[in-house]
Amino acid sequence: MSIAHFIARRILVDEDRQDRLSRPIVSIAILGIILGMAVMIVTGSVTRGFQHEIREKVIGMGGHLQITSIGQTDPKETPRTLKDRSFYPVLDSLPEVDHIQVFATLPGIIETPDEIQGVVVKGVGADLDPTYLQDHLVEGHLLELDRDEALNEVVISTYLKDLLRIALSDTITVYLVQGREEIRPRRFRIVGIYSTGLEQVDHQLVLIDIRHIQRFAQWGLQAQIAVVDSCGTNGVQVEGRAFGGDRVYDMEWTGTDLRGPGPHAVCVHGDTTLQLVVHDAMHTLPDTAWLHLRPRTTVIGCPCTDELTIELHTSGGSDKDYVGGFEVALHDLKDLDRMDDVIYRDHLDPDLKSVSIRDRYPEIFAWLELLDTNVVVVIVLMVVVAIINMTSALLIIILERTRMIGVLKALGGTNGLVQRIFLIDGAYILGVGLLLGDALGIGICLVQRWTGLVKLPVETYYLSIVPVDISFWPILLLNIGTLLTCVTFLVLPSLWVTRIAPARAIRFD
Repeated sequence: MSIAHFIARRILVDEDRQDRLSRPIVSIAILGIILGMAVMIVTGSVTRGFQHEIREKVIGMGGHLQITSIGQTDPKETPRTLKDRSFYPVLDSLPEVDHIQVFATLPGIIETPDEIQGVVVKGVGADLDPTYLQDHLVEGHLLELDRDEALNEVVISTYLKDLLRIALSDTITVYLVQGREEIRPRRFRIVGIYSTGLEQVDHQLVLIDIRHIQRFAQWGLQAQIAVVDSCGTNGVQVEGRAFGGDRVYDMEWTGTDLRGPGPHAVCVHGDTTLQLVVHDAMHTLPDTAWLHLRPRTTVIGCPCTDELTIELHTSGGSDKDYVGGFEVALHDLKDLDRMDDVIYRDHLDPDLKSVSIRDRYPEIFAWLELLDTNVVVVIVLMVVVAIINMTSALLIIILERTRMIGVLKALGGTNGLVQRIFLIDGAYILGVGLLLGDALGIGICLVQRWTGLVKLPVETYYLSIVPVDISFWPILLLNIGTLLTCVTFLVLPSLWVTRIAPARAIRFD
């Protein structure tokens, strides 16, 4: 141990002079450092926890990135886009990507016997990652999306449930709205109720099976063949019908001379299959329907409908081949900007665009970033208080030890040696205060994490309990930064020892 460390420790642990003025001053300085350090740790932990929880809430309902048609102008309505893309679903093979899933949104109106409320209807598919919704589900269960047919089920928020005075298992009417003219009612049974605490989500978002939106919006084509209940000398009458697309249809009867929708007379002499392929002017994916006709008995001439076995088949329409867009969840928010550029540049077709979560909710992220400023202000104030406390305490210790300083200088001690002694004293005091402050701050955070003692109004803060994020590196950096800053400022009061003359100090009373 060096002479400077030895003398510094003797000054702090001197048991012979219990009545020194510096003792209560040092105790007050240590107490100030403890409280300041605890405040900094609690402030930083709560802010990080709050930011993390709010970001997770916002991201969980829409992913880090949304890929939609470049023609989208209304954030509440997603135009159709092809589901069959080179990046879907293989995009989640990238190390930064956690999951990719399809979705679609349309404006909607919920009607009950007593209330009416505008909402955004979001359709989700069988590739939905249910983790987030399951964590925020209050009642009931999630949508059953793995059925062959879409069920008339809906999941709503607690806010909408209370506002519309409805309950789990109630049946409600949801009007789906497309453009200014297409408004159609659908009856849905409430199977689940969720609560995220986010006003932007809870106040407007309801969830249904995406197949309802695909069929309502008629994004694809659906071909059908009808047999007209009539019979002439030329046989039965068949007619082509189509739905969806841009309604400007081109009908192709494969392998025949038939053109257009008809009706066309068909004379059946044996097993006959007609195939109808429907196109439109917008290059919507075509759809196919088949009609199989088979005479029941040997018939002379052209049989009528009652003399035929008729089988109709369709491919189910090409609606299922279109979605509103894709939601991409990343492993880490830090990769957001870089992956947004990578996905847009390397994976998207020219008719698509990507929108990050920051662009969709700029006000929330601006608010969260503003919280960092509050943390910086608190840290600066606490460090300034610690510097003032330590400077005052060190000056008093130096004044009390004026005679000792004179003796050390008379014995050949340099100003540098004496300065180091008092700087080491300051560092010891700081170290004790920092360690005890760490213990107090971390202890408060652990109590809050384990008990949830401090509550919050969800309507204001989006969370019901104050969250804490106790991370090792931020606390370590906070300690190192505070120690180095305070010790650096303690150089100023330690310069006072250079002005003490040995002859005057030795007879100092």
